[in-house]
Amino acid sequence: MREKEILLISQVFYPDQVAVSNLFTKLFERIADSNIFTINVWCAQPSYSTTERQPKTRVHNGIRIQYLPSTNFKKDRLFGRFLNVTTYSLSVLFKLIFKRSTGLIVVHTTPPLLAILVVGIAKLKREKVVYILMDIFPDGLIRLGKVSPKNPFIRLWKNLHRKALIGSHRVIAIGRDMANWVRDEAPNLPNERLKVIPLWQDERLISPVDFLNNPFVLKHNLSDYFVVQFSGNMGLWNDLDTVGRAVAKGVDGVKFVFIGDGIRKKELVNAMGEKVNECLFLPFLENDDYAYSVTACHCGLVTLRSEAVGMGVPSKIFGIMAAGMPVLAVAPMSSELALIVKESDCGLVVEPGDHLGLLQSILFLKENEEIRVKMGLNARLAFEKKYTISKGVENYINLFNELLS
Repeated sequence: MREKEILLISQVFYPDQVAVSNLFTKLFERIADSNIFTINVWCAQPSYSTTERQPKTRVHNGIRIQYLPSTNFKKDRLFGRFLNVTTYSLSVLFKLIFKRSTGLIVVHTTPPLLAILVVGIAKLKREKVVYILMDIFPDGLIRLGKVSPKNPFIRLWKNLHRKALIGSHRVIAIGRDMANWVRDEAPNLPNERLKVIPLWQDERLISPVDFLNNPFVLKHNLSDYFVVQFSGNMGLWNDLDTVGRAVAKGVDGVKFVFIGDGIRKKELVNAMGEKVNECLFLPFLENDDYAYSVTACHCGLVTLRSEAVGMGVPSKIFGIMAAGMPVLAVAPMSSELALIVKESDCGLVVEPGDHLGLLQSILFLKENEEIRVKMGLNARLAFEKKYTISKGVENYINLFNELLS
């Protein structure tokens, strides 16, 4: 009989299929399967992969989901996204104030300001909070020059966020570089409250598939090429200018495939010049198509800007590793991304801005099949050991039991 209650507060959850929604939906489905905890979720009306209004409450794979009152404008409308976040946050605020104090609250950084609200109210009600850091705001925006650290609102935000970190019973960093940032930002946070738990990918969804027999390869006529693929959100943390400049140089026999979209796509396309017409661009894919697409290449690209060290870990690396593909990382050597590739011997790393180094790495993988295959095998082995949903479930069940014992 389930006696321990976990409440996940997340703007995105099932049926949205954006990356963060998939991560937490699949994780908590498996945790619910354990029959150790009662899982409740407070989320917003979906606005990413669907805008179909959901009922007030539903049970999905053992999880009781409550869709709080909120707008659900499409994500490509900036003002609409602002209204979505605002209405959802207000709903959380009022519901949390009157919530019966039981169990454990889990919150993460989507949307960025929500954790400050949740931790503040939970502290007043003496409830325990696990705060999972997916992306760091506003510090990432400051590093990218998007906002000024002298802005009064940004200074207030940083101060409140620091208090939220210190006020959480556990702070979860998804990378070692992020944990270092937390220690610098909140030196008063007791060391035992900070844990590093990596992200995860569904080992049931993605597994290695022979390239020439892959239906995605056949559908898009990729059989005769050495395929380099970038799949996922083209977001703030990504260095796509370096990728675009490498594409612009041209490599005989190489086909670049880009799946997804985001605010950095324009940067990518502009850097490519005339070579843009030789690339394959596809929109975000549903989970079943994604499972085949991620194996439809010879190496998978993942990037991180220099300013973004410690600000996030691109989850796409775990899909590449699950597929048994070598990872080609454009990332600072001190980043979690680079550390994973190097310690797993599952690919190559080049520094952001080094488009010639990226070209050389592509050619190396193209011309050295035996090494490339070995890197792919290493990727899958490291994935199975550290980055499956099963491993994520084990990590979080241990954490929850520790806090609720």
